[in-house]
Amino acid sequence: MEKIHVQSISMAVIMLIMMNIITQSFAEPPKRPPKIDIGNFEYVLSSVNDITRDVIVYWQNIHEDEKHTIDNSFEYRAYYTSLSNNNTILHHPCNKTFANHAMFIGLELNIGYNIRVYSANKDGLSTDYASIYIPSSPERNDTVTLSLTKVKMYNDQGIYELSWKIYDSEKLFATNQLNYYTLYWCENDMIHPNQCNGYMDWIIIPRTETSYIISVPEHWKNYQFAISANSRSLKKSDVNINEVYKFKSISSGLVWESCTTLHITKTSKLKSVWISEVGDTYMALRWKFDCLEKSNLYYDFHVSYCSIHSLDNLSCLDSSTFMVVNEFMKQDQTPFVFLKQLEPSTTYKILVSIYFINDSIIESDPIVMATLPITE
Repeated sequence: MEKIHVQSISMAVIMLIMMNIITQSFAEPPKRPPKIDIGNFEYVLSSVNDITRDVIVYWQNIHEDEKHTIDNSFEYRAYYTSLSNNNTILHHPCNKTFANHAMFIGLELNIGYNIRVYSANKDGLSTDYASIYIPSSPERNDTVTLSLTKVKMYNDQGIYELSWKIYDSEKLFATNQLNYYTLYWCENDMIHPNQCNGYMDWIIIPRTETSYIISVPEHWKNYQFAISANSRSLKKSDVNINEVYKFKSISSGLVWESCTTLHITKTSKLKSVWISEVGDTYMALRWKFDCLEKSNLYYDFHVSYCSIHSLDNLSCLDSSTFMVVNEFMKQDQTPFVFLKQLEPSTTYKILVSIYFINDSIIESDPIVMATLPITE
């Protein structure tokens, strides 16, 4: 019995030693900061007033084994820097930090900002930092305008064709400079259509290209795409007597596509359905869905409708009427269909379903609307 007790104590001591060794091995700051490209920023009109701007800076997350922590102390820290009267660098923290981006609220319009992003845990900041320059608004407006469009999705395995246009490119792209695009894709788990909060990656595209076919790494996830136009020129630096050169960079910043690429699952819903016009014997039904109007994966739409008892009882009074809408009009990429020969002063329940070539189906929630009474 005593022997077993001694063995238990010995095992406990060994476990404590091992835990101490493991803990000590993590007792250091992260080795490196997140990865940032020169175009990983965007800004919008300020949420606090109309004379400042809110700036969002994005990064690529570091790997789990680089965080050097076994607790929840890891985080990213973002600051903009300024110089004090005695030339000391001051660090001003961001207002909000998310998994892969930080927001600075109420920054000046006419000032450019240098941003630093660190990886951090309870043992300190990473030695190095990722840096990005945010140009002033007038400087940004003097560059270019970009638009990004998803042309189509080739299959349900995460292969997409993207196309973009650039306007006033001569304001940014010039001879004797390194001119290029950066194309981004980011896992999207946020409701906001122009931001993402998952893993971000990007690829450099030559300035002569206007489209690109891309394969995302995990096709079952939702992705958001973006693009930036960038220019780098070689400038001589006056460091010591030797000729030292460095790149001076400028970017348009991120331009997001206007919708999110949704992976179709059994729980997917067609969320934007509405009645655009109603009469005594007809209704005009419209719907819109994220990015799929540019996809070649769907083959038709089904609309079903029936009259119902009341708003409190949505069961059908009689059998539903079905319409297969494989040819539909488009206005601003929004399909619509007329429901005709309806009864006046009658409440109807309407459903829209989309059928895909991979046998997936997504449906809308019921839309309830009453026709108008007959006018004399």
